[in-house]
Amino acid sequence: MSKRCRFILYSIIGIGVLCLILLLTGFVYYTGLIIPYIGLQGKKELTMEVNTKFIDPGIRACYKFHNFSDKVIKSTNLDTNKIGTYYIKYTLSNVNKEVKRTVNIVDTKEPKIVLDGNKTSRIFLNNKYEEEGFSAIDNYDGNVTNKVEIINNVNINKIGKYKIQYNVKDSSGNSCTVERKVEVCEDPTNVKLYYNYNQYDNHPEEWWFEKSKNHKRTNGAIKEDILKKYHAYYQGENKKVLYLTFDEGGNDITYIKQIANILDKYQIKATFFLTRNYIKNEADFINKLVANGHIIGNHTWHHYDMTTLANEISVDQFTKEITETEKTYMEVVGQPMTKVFRFPKGGASERAIKMVSDLGYSTFFWSHAYYDYANDVTKDEALRSMLNYYHPGAIYLLHPSNKGNYEAMEDFIQEMIKKGYHFDTVNHIQ
Repeated sequence: MSKRCRFILYSIIGIGVLCLILLLTGFVYYTGLIIPYIGLQGKKELTMEVNTKFIDPGIRACYKFHNFSDKVIKSTNLDTNKIGTYYIKYTLSNVNKEVKRTVNIVDTKEPKIVLDGNKTSRIFLNNKYEEEGFSAIDNYDGNVTNKVEIINNVNINKIGKYKIQYNVKDSSGNSCTVERKVEVCEDPTNVKLYYNYNQYDNHPEEWWFEKSKNHKRTNGAIKEDILKKYHAYYQGENKKVLYLTFDEGGNDITYIKQIANILDKYQIKATFFLTRNYIKNEADFINKLVANGHIIGNHTWHHYDMTTLANEISVDQFTKEITETEKTYMEVVGQPMTKVFRFPKGGASERAIKMVSDLGYSTFFWSHAYYDYANDVTKDEALRSMLNYYHPGAIYLLHPSNKGNYEAMEDFIQEMIKKGYHFDTVNHIQ
């Protein structure tokens, strides 16, 4: 064997012997075969968030193959609720051996700012902006609301979209920023109609229609081509679509919320023509309707016969009936109202329809309704009427005060879906 080969062989043997010695040494040391052993489980230095629970990774202590971990005494100044550096000492007292672990309690979590009200709000031109409120909590400092800095660049004298910025920093330097969007918009009640309508007929005409025969499209009190000049409709396109509309002025007895639940169950969107006071008094429900995709239509403030106000003397009151309702909707919902309108009791005239159109609204009558004002109409009567007179593009006028309408609604929806119809809101009619 050459010297080179012998050198390689002896080197391998030497390395093997060294590894064996190290292995045996480690075995002797970590098993406490000759001298007691105590050692940390896990890392020697730990870092954790303040106000969180500390879970000790533990230690291991042994001597001559016997586990003495339960004999270890632990002492510490650790306070997980206070930022700082702490130590945990583990002592195997009978042999006077100990090890230490370092625990760093830190705060790296940013505070949290919660805005009261809506993250997007709307105010009217030249009106005062009222802060809706906010709060700020930090996981270590607690309530830091008084440390919040506000940057407000809202110009109430100029229409536009603005942001209010809320900033807060905790004692550890962690910061948080949130924004509230504010839109300054035109006040609907500032809109005026300059009266020039005497050339339009103001003869009051309570809306009527011919009941559909064999589910064919029908005729109304005013021809469609005339109505369209003023963006007014009583039926939609000649397609398999129905428009459910509900008029509500704030009756003592109403099933409007139960009806809405059924519509939501089938993901059907409807149009609710509501008076101003109902919108104001039922703000939570109105927001729920809007959130679920329903359309809220303008049904005036006081539910007056609008033809009696369609004159030069009462033109401002005519306008106010509509614009005050629109403004209340914007205050409640925080977004512009879809400009769809229905005359109270269907009482209208060419002049009144023209004036509504000049206010930017489309008017919607109906091609099916029945005497459902009484609250004693049965489910069978309601369902029979709904099913007997449907037709492509039909606009249904229904009153939620009628329990029969509520009880028949689910059966009606199921039946019309079977017939291949779908439902839509009137703002999609053109």
